[in-house]
Amino acid sequence: MASSPVSSVFDAYHRWYYDTEVWETVEFLGVPSLKSVADMWNYQEILSMLNPALVVEFGTRFGGAALYFSVVGRALNPALRVISVDISHVDVHPRVRTEPSIHLMTCSSTDPGMAANLLAYRAAMPGPAFFILDSDHRKAHVLAEMELLRQVTKPGDYLVVEDGNINGNPVLPGWGEGPYEAVAAYREKYPDDYAHDAERESKFGFTFAPGGFLIRR
Repeated sequence: MASSPVSSVFDAYHRWYYDTEVWETVEFLGVPSLKSVADMWNYQEILSMLNPALVVEFGTRFGGAALYFSVVGRALNPALRVISVDISHVDVHPRVRTEPSIHLMTCSSTDPGMAANLLAYRAAMPGPAFFILDSDHRKAHVLAEMELLRQVTKPGDYLVVEDGNINGNPVLPGWGEGPYEAVAAYREKYPDDYAHDAERESKFGFTFAPGGFLIRR
C-alpha cells in the first residue's frame, strides 16, 4: 500500500533529521543526549503520567539522557533514581557523574546478574518504573534485554525500545535486523506482555523508536 502524503512528509523529515546527524548535536544542559527532541518531549510527558520511582536506561554514552531523566523525574518525585547501564562510562560528562540521583552501572545490559540487581532496586524503591533500551542495536542483543526485563517489569511500567528506525524504518536501509525486528520477535513469543502505545508514539509524526512505545500488561 502506498504511503499517504502526510506520512511521506514525516518520513522525509525523519530521514533529514537522521542523515544530517543533527541529533548528534542535541544537548541537555550542555551534555550530549543523542536523541530526537520530539521523543524527549514525549518522554517527559510519559514521566509526568507515570510518576516513576525508578528510571532504568540501557546505554549511557555521554549521559545527557540520564541527566534529562534525573532532572525531569525529580521534579515529579524527588526520591527518583536513575540507573544507567553501559559496558564503559569513559565518555560520561563530569556533570552527570556528580548528579546524586544517577547511578552508573558498568556492565553489559544482558549480564546474568542484571535482573537481580534491578529487582533489588525495585524492592528498595517501590512504585512504577520507566525503562529505555538504547545500547547495542543488534536484534539478538535487544531481544536478550527484553527477555531479561521480563523478570523485572510489572504491570503499568513503561518500556521504550529506541532506534527501531534503522534498517529502513525509514533510515539506514540495509543496516541489518535491529530493535524493530527484536520487538516484533518478542511480541510474537510473548504477545500478551505489552500493549503498544501507538497514540503516544505517533504524537509528533516521527520517532526514533517505531513500534517501541510499550506498556507492561
